Amino acid sequence: MTVGMILVEVCYLNVRASMLPSIIEILRGFVIAYEGFSSFPEIFLPISRFLPELAVQEHMPNSLQHKIKDIYQIIEKKAHEHHVLRRPLQMRKQKPVPIKLLNPKFEENYVKGRDYDPDRERAEMRKMKRLIKREAKGAARELRKDNYFLFEVKEKDKALLEEERAEKYGKAKAFLQEQEHAFKYGQLGKGRKRRR
Repeated sequence: MTVGMILVEVCYLNVRASMLPSIIEILRGFVIAYEGFSSFPEIFLPISRFLPELAVQEHMPNSLQHKIKDIYQIIEKKAHEHHVLRRPLQMRKQKPVPIKLLNPKFEENYVKGRDYDPDRERAEMRKMKRLIKREAKGAARELRKDNYFLFEVKEKDKALLEEERAEKYGKAKAFLQEQEHAFKYGQLGKGRKRRR
């Protein structure tokens, strides 16, 4: 090992040793801040397992060893307090809710379509809803009929237009055929027929 490597190793150890007191103080601050949380043991017990090993390392100053042991004892004490205060989880005791029983009502002189609800207001609302539904169905039926009628009228108009167009086309075609026939046989502009 060279002298340079030894110096680097010593510097590295000095840096680690100088960082350790501030880390221990930060850990103490977190322990104080989180001591009221019920999850305190789960947060700090994994860290506290390494603290005794760290305190007994070589070349560790006595003041730092005391700080590490002190924070270790604080964590162990608070974790023990939290474990003692914990209660096991239990099912909540709740009385079973009884099933609501309804006795059916039978009408002696039952009439179909009549509402036997004792609440007149509710019965009237149901009756109005039925009437509205019936009127809506009737209105939809009337609209369908009107649309069908309008469609038929439009189809008739379209058929008449087609018929007129076909008639005009037929007349024009007949006139042109007549003209062509007359031209072929030399009757166009002359009063006599051409002999064959």
